[in-house]
Amino acid sequence: MKNIKTYLALLLTVGLSACNDSFLDKKPVDLLTAEQVYNSPEAVEAYFATLYKDLPIEDFSFCNGRFGEFPANGDGYTANWTWETTNSTNAANNDENWGKLYRAVRNVNTFIKEIATVALPEATKNAYVAEARFVRAYYYQELVKYWGGVPILLEPQQVDDSNTQSLNLPRSKEAEVWDLVKSDLDFAVANLPVSSVYGRANKYVALALLSRSMLHAGSIAKFGTVQLDGLVGIDPSKATPYLQAAYDASKAIIDGGKYSLFNKYPTDKALNFQMLFFELQGNSEAIFCKGWDYESTRRTHSQDLMALPEAIRSPIGYANRLTPTLDMVERFEYMDGTPGTLNIGTPGAYVHYANPQDVFKNKDPRFFGSVISTGSSFKGVEITGQRGVIYNGVKYNGTALNQYFDIDKKQIVANPTANSVRATGNSNNGASVFWLKKWLDPARPANLCVDWSSETDWLDMRLGEVLLNFAEASFELGKPAAEALDAVNQLRTRAGIAKLTTIDRSKIRNERNVELAFENRTFWDLRRWRTLTTEFSGWIPSGLYIYYDANAKDYVFERTPNGGGKTYQLKDYYFQIPSSERSKAGSLLGNGNPGY
Repeated sequence: MKNIKTYLALLLTVGLSACNDSFLDKKPVDLLTAEQVYNSPEAVEAYFATLYKDLPIEDFSFCNGRFGEFPANGDGYTANWTWETTNSTNAANNDENWGKLYRAVRNVNTFIKEIATVALPEATKNAYVAEARFVRAYYYQELVKYWGGVPILLEPQQVDDSNTQSLNLPRSKEAEVWDLVKSDLDFAVANLPVSSVYGRANKYVALALLSRSMLHAGSIAKFGTVQLDGLVGIDPSKATPYLQAAYDASKAIIDGGKYSLFNKYPTDKALNFQMLFFELQGNSEAIFCKGWDYESTRRTHSQDLMALPEAIRSPIGYANRLTPTLDMVERFEYMDGTPGTLNIGTPGAYVHYANPQDVFKNKDPRFFGSVISTGSSFKGVEITGQRGVIYNGVKYNGTALNQYFDIDKKQIVANPTANSVRATGNSNNGASVFWLKKWLDPARPANLCVDWSSETDWLDMRLGEVLLNFAEASFELGKPAAEALDAVNQLRTRAGIAKLTTIDRSKIRNERNVELAFENRTFWDLRRWRTLTTEFSGWIPSGLYIYYDANAKDYVFERTPNGGGKTYQLKDYYFQIPSSERSKAGSLLGNGNPGY
């Protein structure tokens, strides 16, 4: 690890062009002292910018198990690892994440050690250390949820440039890593201010991460199994203290009153939920965001390019890369609280609808705020998916987009004729008739949605998740049911859906599945609940065929398999420790995790 004086001097040289040139002219950069560095707010800001840049936030660019990745064919998002979207794949981790995260840990450890040597007011120093420890906690909660017990590195460590040197540390038990996360976050909560600039940590950001991480740890202790003498899994006796920590952190945010559920568009519940994820500056619900605005962050992503429906795709192609499954769609209840299963009948006993949108009538408004469904409009264009036509009881399936059915000839044709009807949609002619709306920029013209051009910020932590964490922790701790019920009903009231009258584990979990859909939380929920293996044992995603009934002049719907099967094994509750790390000279990592 390079000395922080040299590292920060480099940041001052290349990263702070707005600084006063005379400051850099006073001494050669390699002669800057620690006092000079830490007494320069610009230098400290630059260093923290690097620490935040390395945060392992699973956002738009977390694809194929990597951070900062271009999504390529679009089947490597976290949503593809569950029932949320088609192109279903199993979870995949890239071995390079281990090295990236430990390099980031080394950087923050260097910062913490060096700042202790600088003459600064104690309050200033504590605030710096608190923010650094928040960042370190974020790194370690990612490490431990990936691999279970990992080496705990708390001091700066010299590494060679060949990247062949091991950490020379054994794995700590999984519980010990979660304890470190809690310790760092407790310090951050106690020493960070209550407010911060957009994208930086404060007391409540630290509480939100504490809420999330302790709920994860508590769930593993409650539902998991201890293996390898605690390197993976947590003793059940620790479930209650971890869940209590999640409960306390969540309650502190709720009772603090600093945040409130986004409700800028109360008369249009679907629009309100959609805009929650787009209008983030000044958003009353947003606790912690990652900025993607190029002017201020020099970062962009490719979400719009990948997820737009085919009818309004980018001029460079892609599109249709994040298409929700029918399984996900039906998790959204109806507004009266009844189950969300579509009323479509069966082949031979179809339920007929005058328009494709009618089948979704009275669905939870969060569905319309999260998903573009066939027959709805986005960016001023009606988006459609249709498999074909039924005429005189015979199905005629289309083979391409925007085809027609010639009634006289009884065949699919490319162009409309004197007696024809639309046969296929403008965005899909198969079973994927839903498209992701959450996170898409509703205003950006499609012709500008090219690679690395999207600037929508990522909402990493919000009050909605905290309320769900609180509800779950309260229920699992056996506290009065009214607590969890009220927290869940706050979200349902904001959404415009009937309140629950009773609460149980399945209702809390389904509320998470719906409220947090496509926010990269579902996979980790299934992992910590230890339900991956029961949810996915030869599971096949469902899609929806839509046919126009040319005789009845209306639409019918048919459930159909839409992709290959998915199975998770017990070993998949943790990723394997990278072989490249286990094989390094001096490695103390052993053989890795069970089942591999």
